[in-house]
Amino acid sequence: MKNYIISSLLGLCVLCSSCNDEWKDELYTEMISFKATPGSNGVHDIYMRYQPDGTGKFKLPVIVSGSQNNARDIDVKISVDNDTINDLNIEKYSNRQDLWYHQLPEKYYSFPTGNVCHIPSGKNTETYQIDFNLKGIDLNEKWILPLSIDSDPLYVQNLWKGRNKALLHIHLFNDFSGEYAANAMNIYLGDNNNDPATVSSRELRVVDEKSVFFYAGTWWEEDENRDKYKVLVTFGEGISDEKGVVTGPVEITAMDPDNPTHIKSYGNCYYRRSIENHPTEPFMEKHVTVIYLNYYYTDNTSDPLNPIRYRATGSMAMQRTINTLIPDEDQAIQW
Repeated sequence: MKNYIISSLLGLCVLCSSCNDEWKDELYTEMISFKATPGSNGVHDIYMRYQPDGTGKFKLPVIVSGSQNNARDIDVKISVDNDTINDLNIEKYSNRQDLWYHQLPEKYYSFPTGNVCHIPSGKNTETYQIDFNLKGIDLNEKWILPLSIDSDPLYVQNLWKGRNKALLHIHLFNDFSGEYAANAMNIYLGDNNNDPATVSSRELRVVDEKSVFFYAGTWWEEDENRDKYKVLVTFGEGISDEKGVVTGPVEITAMDPDNPTHIKSYGNCYYRRSIENHPTEPFMEKHVTVIYLNYYYTDNTSDPLNPIRYRATGSMAMQRTINTLIPDEDQAIQW
């Protein structure tokens, strides 16, 4: 019995040693990957502040994995992946092509270092710069720049969970864009004041430095007729009070100059912006924007023979939390 126990322990030690060696071999394998983890939507969201000339830059991290520092120069080859988006669209949206992601046309981007990211010896991470010129792009569509690490005999791709690919979903932002709580915005049937409809949130997307758009009333972002119901909000110059709260006017018009849904503002429409200190973290700031809106619109697509006039009135609020210790604005904002 004693010999049996000893033999079993020796076998277990050999087995553990084998497992440890396997773990060690795996750990020290250098593999190349992007730092572009996909979110719940299957893509990696990137944010750039809107510039009047349309330009912007994004630095995509390229990583050498492993437990030891990179001891050699590596030229990682990167290319635009033209095959991935179609599979993503089919998986997420099936035949709803109006919801599909669109590949960013080549005229909107360039790569200053060509298709190579050079990682020097001694560094485990290097950034691959992408230059954008997005002037005139329609943010009613969802734009993706799909990149892939090409295979090469000089390095090993990290294929685990698609880490050799980066589906960069592009978001422009300005001071007023973002996700707003909208449950204080009431939508009534005509001039009726009973039983208002509400939606929990509204995304306000960039048009230019001082303008955003959102979808009117209860029209949601996955409705096939949503493009007809885009409300353009333009923010005027504000005045700051003694507490630093800025108040200014907003102008509401239809994004479509033909205005087929008869979007029209009424009453006093304005905004308030304030900066508050975080109660427990002094390096954090809360930038709060509240917009007060009143407008009419007509639903003429649900039943074209019987259009219905609606009235929206109330407020929407957004809080943008910013880490003042981080110099890069897109990284400092907690999206």
